[in-house]
Amino acid sequence: MSDLLASGASWLADQLAAGAAKSCRYYRGMDYGVINATIGTSRFEAQGTSGVVETWESRDYMIRAGTLPFGEPIRHDKIVETINGVDVTYDVSSPRGVPLFHYGDAFRQTVRVHTIATAESSQAVPTLLRRFWGSFAGDAITDSQIVSSLSSDLGGSRAQARTIAAATAYLYVILPTSFGVPTFAVGGLTSSAWQTTTRTITFSGQAATSYGIYRSTYQITGTVTLVVS
Repeated sequence: MSDLLASGASWLADQLAAGAAKSCRYYRGMDYGVINATIGTSRFEAQGTSGVVETWESRDYMIRAGTLPFGEPIRHDKIVETINGVDVTYDVSSPRGVPLFHYGDAFRQTVRVHTIATAESSQAVPTLLRRFWGSFAGDAITDSQIVSSLSSDLGGSRAQARTIAAATAYLYVILPTSFGVPTFAVGGLTSSAWQTTTRTITFSGQAATSYGIYRSTYQITGTVTLVVS
């Protein structure tokens, strides 16, 4: 029976690789190999060094285990995927306490590798990236809701001051993770009551970029001054 199950797992891995996979380059240092990978996502919750629980969303690559060019993935390997004609680089990474990869079946036919986007691409990465802020009633927000419900501009750092009106809604600030970890002051008082989600987002006019989605822990009503530093 175990041989039959192993054969089934191998057949399924072959079907995914043949029918749903796309060609990518897998780098370790300057060396690379070409792989066929099926694309997916995973969400994790992990406690950061500050004690705050962060939600982390990765771009996953499901790869036939026997085709990995360097054996098991290690941190800071790179996967380069072509998206709309642009080479986008993803760093093999995972939040604290979460393995870099998981086997997709009991027979280790497929490896699911966790990654997050970097700023590298075949095009010049713009100095200015999109930043978003505002209020939203939901305790989670989708990429399209970020665009339709929040205000935005182009910026080269996280520093900003905003006046936001809310009616029983959360405060949201969306920043590229390359801008560093922000500090928030609401109404002149430093506030640590924020929840963080990290995920890769492709906004119009820029390559896929790792963003931090910062949401106030509590809903508010009224107009507040928010300073991000």
